[in-house]
Amino acid sequence: MTPLDDFDLAASTVTGLVSGIESWDAPTACTDWDVRAVVNHLAHGNAKVAFWAGMGPPAPEGDYLGSAPVEAFAASVAAARAVLASPGLFERKVTTPLGEVPGVFLVHMRVNEYVVHGWDIADATGASTDLLPELAARALEQWRARFGDTPRQPGGPFGPETAAPPGATAADRLAAFLGRKAVNA
Repeated sequence: MTPLDDFDLAASTVTGLVSGIESWDAPTACTDWDVRAVVNHLAHGNAKVAFWAGMGPPAPEGDYLGSAPVEAFAASVAAARAVLASPGLFERKVTTPLGEVPGVFLVHMRVNEYVVHGWDIADATGASTDLLPELAARALEQWRARFGDTPRQPGGPFGPETAAPPGATAADRLAAFLGRKAVNA
């Protein structure tokens, strides 16, 4: 699979979850955010792709979902994908909050966000958290390499690692590594 294939798979999975949301104010494993806030965070991240790629203005904090959140989210995915499919983007350098990286890194950032926050949405809405096994396993490897044994504190974007249950799926192991505790266990 190509990086854009990974993006398409992750984006379609999360878009499917978003289209099934009935309770936008349900709590999530991201303790400061309800379901709507998690989806808005993803839409905001999608808006940032153009800026990071040097193809658009900054995307300030705010409501990216409006009165039609399902449609707004789908539009944000389409806009991000259009930027990510730009000729030459993968090979050139872009500036992200993590520094200067090859443009293909933007795809990996979105895929990882979709897998992690897709898990948050699935858990909060009672859907299966067995999401995107191959992408989740790869994301877990990437996060383990990034964090290593560095301690993480409560209150940060990623809490201390929690124990994954025996036989946990790749997505459940990823969520546990990033400090998530299921709200619908």
